[in-house]
Amino acid sequence: MRTILILGDGAEERAWAEWLRGRADLTPIVASDPDEGLSTPNLDAAIVGGPADARGEGLRRAAADGLAILALHPPGPNADAYYHVSMSRRETGAVIVPDMPLRLHPGVARLREAIANEELGAFRSLRLAVPASPKEDLTRVGFARVVDVVRALLGEIQTVTASGDPPGAAPEHELIVQLRDEQGRRAEVRVSTEPADAALLVVVGSHGSLALEYDPSFESPARLIRRLTASGEDQIECLDAWDPRAAIFGALGAARGSAPSPSLLDGARAMELAGAVVQSLRRGRTIDLHHERIDERTNFRAVMTSLGCLMLVGFLVVFSASLAGRALGFDWAVYLAYLIPPGLVAFVVVQLLQLGIRSGETEREASTAKPSGGG
Repeated sequence: MRTILILGDGAEERAWAEWLRGRADLTPIVASDPDEGLSTPNLDAAIVGGPADARGEGLRRAAADGLAILALHPPGPNADAYYHVSMSRRETGAVIVPDMPLRLHPGVARLREAIANEELGAFRSLRLAVPASPKEDLTRVGFARVVDVVRALLGEIQTVTASGDPPGAAPEHELIVQLRDEQGRRAEVRVSTEPADAALLVVVGSHGSLALEYDPSFESPARLIRRLTASGEDQIECLDAWDPRAAIFGALGAARGSAPSPSLLDGARAMELAGAVVQSLRRGRTIDLHHERIDERTNFRAVMTSLGCLMLVGFLVVFSASLAGRALGFDWAVYLAYLIPPGLVAFVVVQLLQLGIRSGETEREASTAKPSGGG
């Protein structure tokens, strides 16, 4: 019997608790306070939810205990919660999987094969239309929850152009995001509060299209709709019922000793893209994304660069104080300048430590976003 901690008592957390109770080999323990929940002996895994502004602390605490963690997504307003645990998970052995199961859907696998094998001819576009509740944040919640499947099908996104209804940084009725990957392939994500029975993920090629029509709650079976330009007829294939919780929980269990999918990086990327959408909405322009992979050695160099700048300013202050003190009659102030050479030697010695740091890549990648000249 495995014991699973659930942090939080919202609708998502309660649904997970109900699902776990239906498994004979799993025992859920629900707690709102991380101190209370993580003190439970013999925990096997944790599902970290709770209020958006508290999920980061729950993730940090659970990762520090080295647990297998399913992180309810999004973890907050940005990717910081994922970044803060990206290094500690390596030290403690924690495994963290964001709750983004759509990429694991059998229908998505079929779409991926259609793109790779060019079953529909040359790729033209990818379209995703999903309904959202009227009170939902369309950008940092609605969009952030579904954009991962675009990355799973196309790869890294390079540019983002967003528009909304009403205009501004917080659309209430509809959000439309145009994305392009590193190869220039185009995708569109539409999140709308208009009533809809199903979400639609469509791959369009030069010879036709293949669409995955699915219930956003996954309570009803999905279906694949293939339409070829030559015949103009729809070929409909009904898929078997699919349990997203079983799929993502299985991914968490399989992640021990292997790279998880979706990974912590996938979750961080989704939040970075949501942040880029906010920038695009505010500025009314296309946002270019630049991703830089960061390993431990690069992290060390970044820290040392900042430290070097601080030391330079400090040396200037000390040297100026030495000259000013001597001019004012404080002869002992001249000895302040003697602190500078030992400080430089210590800095050089610390710099040599990077030779002993492994250069293996971590899950964390830094992204910068800047407005492009395009509109």
